[in-house]
Amino acid sequence: MSDLALTDADEQWELHGEWEPVALSSPAAGAALTYTVPGATQLAVLSASFTYTASANAANRIPFISFLDQSGVPVGKFASPYKLVANDVSRVSFGVGVDQFGADSAANMGCGIPELRLRDGMQVQLSAAAINATDTLTLARLYVRQWRVIE
Repeated sequence: MSDLALTDADEQWELHGEWEPVALSSPAAGAALTYTVPGATQLAVLSASFTYTASANAANRIPFISFLDQSGVPVGKFASPYKLVANDVSRVSFGVGVDQFGADSAANMGCGIPELRLRDGMQVQLSAAAINATDTLTLARLYVRQWRVIE
């Protein structure tokens, strides 16, 4: 695609709200949290944060954020470098330009993610490897940069 075509494509979108917080509903216990980019919108996730409460099950959990295409296939998956174990509670954060912080089983942990511009219908998923049926994800928030189609 030529530079001119790319410029024309970008001109069809206008920045709508430089910084927009998005509160997410908690999923059922043991389920990933998934947010779908609304129609006629593009967004870049600048940060994501949630409280992960691990059940008494002994498995190691590795929290992650995943960006999925419209068919649900990951186009990028970024995991915390730290794990949670039975009965741990941690505020897990991912952010553009963030250096990793925390430790295994820490009350706060996180790491960096790239700024990806997601099209309408794409999804952001928050979860953990080895999530247990009674683990919970609560108080989830995204901070996004959002564009809408110019009418």
